[in-house]
Amino acid sequence: MEPFTSHHHSQYNNHNLHMNNNNNNNGFYHSDLGGRGGIGIGGGGGMDIPTNVNARYHRSSLRESQESLSSEREEREEQRIGVIWALLAAYLPEDVRSIEKFFVQHVEYTLARGRGNLNMSGAYHALAMSVRDRLVERWKDTQLFFKEKGVKRVAYLSMEYLIGRSLQNSIVNLGLEDNFSQAMRNLGYVLEDLYDEEQDAGLGNSGLGRLAACFLDSLATNDYPAWGYGIRYKYGMFSQKIINHCQMEDVDNWLSHGNPWEVERLDIMYPVHFYGTCKPTSKDGSHVIWEPKEKILAVAYDTPIPGYSTYNTLNMRLWSAKSSKEFDLSQFNSGNFYKSIEDREYSEQITAVLYPSDDTPNGKFERIENALLNWLFDLK
Repeated sequence: MEPFTSHHHSQYNNHNLHMNNNNNNNGFYHSDLGGRGGIGIGGGGGMDIPTNVNARYHRSSLRESQESLSSEREEREEQRIGVIWALLAAYLPEDVRSIEKFFVQHVEYTLARGRGNLNMSGAYHALAMSVRDRLVERWKDTQLFFKEKGVKRVAYLSMEYLIGRSLQNSIVNLGLEDNFSQAMRNLGYVLEDLYDEEQDAGLGNSGLGRLAACFLDSLATNDYPAWGYGIRYKYGMFSQKIINHCQMEDVDNWLSHGNPWEVERLDIMYPVHFYGTCKPTSKDGSHVIWEPKEKILAVAYDTPIPGYSTYNTLNMRLWSAKSSKEFDLSQFNSGNFYKSIEDREYSEQITAVLYPSDDTPNGKFERIENALLNWLFDLK
């Protein structure tokens, strides 16, 4: 049945008018006696029915018809929406032809490229997105399962996660390395070459970071409910170069080409305050209130961590510092261009590098802020 619209409403009124005309031909007539209309029987005399009663009857019938049609429309809409969401109950197909199809779709729609301008870096990103789609399915269902069961979750906090490269690890854990290898070969790529296109995540540089990454892998593989928490460092530790036969350390800009594995959660953002003063609120000074001097925003970035040969996929949430005052227009208009972005640069440097040098007082303060942000973000 079609939804009840204004078109049907006009048809309904025309139908009533037509019936009234037919009734007039059969001896029914409208009268107006003393300002009160009525319907007489037999062409004259008879009993007059007030117009307001007739109108109330028609309004009641119209209301019931509208309510019935509205209820049917809502029911059909719920069924339609239910069918759409039911599509999420099925996972993406894992056969070779489907993998090829999704890879090409990401090349066209995610990267906005074609076969003629697709380099190896672009092919890696398209492949990573194809793999991430399958991780997100399991990731979403895992979190929903934990929520429905009301289970307690392990919260693992670490200053660093040396997770390495995610592409090969994810494909192997999904049990799809043979299918992805064949699909890439059919499209003219070697899977191992695409593995080499990925940069190591610059989130750690020691045994502590590797241990934390292994903990998350083990928790996921053994079907434990857990989340990992840490900091999303902008620069890694460190890019190695050999100059004049000597090892030189350079910045590891591991995010220069983006990170296809993370999901930026701009809807999950918390304020964190620093410094300031404590002012008494009572005469004897027994009660004080803290008035912070600086405010920094913590933005969440989520990365799925798949277990081996299981649907259990955990979450690693990393926090990035963002300024609460992005840009000072008055300073910019005054010609103080560097001053206009000073707050932003100060805030973002806190999560710029793991373990900043503590040879200077500023370096010591930055290390403290670095550690405090990690714990404060995670407590949120």
